[in-house]
Amino acid sequence: MLEELQRVVDALARRLGRAVAVDDLDFRLLAYSAHHGEGDEMRARVILSREAPPEALAWLRRQRLGRATGPVRLPADNALGILPRVVVPVVYQDVRFGYLWLFDTDGSLTDQQLELASEAAADAGAVCFRERVLSDLRTAQEGELVRDLLSDDGQTRSMASARLVEGGLFAPRGDVTAVVARPVPTGPNAVDEDGRMALRAALNTVSARLGDRGSLRLVRPDHAVLVLPSAALRRSPALPELLRATSLDRLGRSTTWRDVHVATGSPARRLDDAVMSYAQALDALRVAEVVPTFAPVVEHASLGIYALLAGQPIDQLGAHGVHPAVRRLLETDLQLFTTAELYLDKAGDARATAAELGLHRASVYHRVRRIEDVTELDLSDGQDRLILHLGIKVSRLLGLV
Repeated sequence: MLEELQRVVDALARRLGRAVAVDDLDFRLLAYSAHHGEGDEMRARVILSREAPPEALAWLRRQRLGRATGPVRLPADNALGILPRVVVPVVYQDVRFGYLWLFDTDGSLTDQQLELASEAAADAGAVCFRERVLSDLRTAQEGELVRDLLSDDGQTRSMASARLVEGGLFAPRGDVTAVVARPVPTGPNAVDEDGRMALRAALNTVSARLGDRGSLRLVRPDHAVLVLPSAALRRSPALPELLRATSLDRLGRSTTWRDVHVATGSPARRLDDAVMSYAQALDALRVAEVVPTFAPVVEHASLGIYALLAGQPIDQLGAHGVHPAVRRLLETDLQLFTTAELYLDKAGDARATAAELGLHRASVYHRVRRIEDVTELDLSDGQDRLILHLGIKVSRLLGLV
């Protein structure tokens, strides 16, 4: 698209002997011509950064260009370093894509020249329209293939993998990793279409950093999936946090969403096996929902024993109920439950447990004896420690704490 836009811009600049530029709807620079002896401070800043600075954006929004249906003459603003110019909406089939700009410092642009500029803006609109249609087709095709890639059927996954690579939608670069983002509602809210559009926009923003064919995207009913080369994640380990921040930004300030949790699976050796990394990321999200210390950004590799437990169906975990020893602990004193969990997490290190809880070691020893009395387990016995530790973690996954 950019090459075609550049041809439109250069052709108009030659015919008018003036500098020409095309921006998108957010006033980000898409294409620009040579200066032809014209320019101002603002144009130089835009060319360097590819977007208008905040003060220029405020000025542009005050011009109400979204209402324009034809060429509009804009006055100078000496404080901002802006010379007089003409802006023409870039529109095709009643869809607005951006703006075409011309310098007109002396107001000498004729009606005939403005007509040529309007024709060029229409040509630019046609280019943008074709690109949008192609982009929508690629997105739809990618979405269908990524759904197949993450299916339960091995043959379906293999065919999808081959088509993604052969169709030029993904460039294989070794092992791949799945990253999943899920909004956390403040109540019993579901992710609606606006929420899914926000997640899709966040995915597109993060995916753009990975370059052409650098990632695969999919938005599901309540979460978004990004599949990318593991090497890219190793180079940019902050990508999951970026996806979270971008998702929060796109969702906007609302009482509907409390947060966005993002989870990363372990690397899968082949694209065909991306479903394994995806399943691990979903398991990690499940843990983060009930064990807040893992939220908001979690890696499956950091889950410890929860990685094993979360991989089990929730109905099987609770099929036989919580172990009686854990049940008694929960019913007796939640403080003892917390102490038991921390003590076992610290491998029975009373000193470390005391430091974490802000207690004297003698107080920890006293609580350990109380825990043994309540649970009827001997915490000096490895088998009993394992029973209690697993039971505590299962109770958390079942949402009992």
